[in-house]
Amino acid sequence: MSNRHEAAARAAQIINDAEKAMDLAMSKASALVTELPSLQEEAGLNASWAQPVVTSLCSALTDMTTARGSIIAAHRSLSAIQRKLGLPSLEGPNNPKQPPEGGDYLPVGRDAARVVALRG
Repeated sequence: MSNRHEAAARAAQIINDAEKAMDLAMSKASALVTELPSLQEEAGLNASWAQPVVTSLCSALTDMTTARGSIIAAHRSLSAIQRKLGLPSLEGPNNPKQPPEGGDYLPVGRDAARVVALRG
């Protein structure tokens, strides 16, 4: 395996790990937002105690959503470099190159003005 192939494989693993980590972080923060009302009730507190937490978490989720889009854009850039160098695709079940069938695809970053419709 050439140095380029090894570098591409490492880059793919790292970017995929970053995407998974971001998704996990968003999932955990969302879970806390979801659980806060019942936790607040369980603790016998009124809503004003939890409101600053909800506000902070929702702000963090907005920031994480933006960061997630940036990571996805970086992944696209790495894929473009891979194609320009003529390296083989590392596509697999954990690294699909196309958005999943049946879902909506809303690009982020500089591509946000374009919406690509998927076959339905």
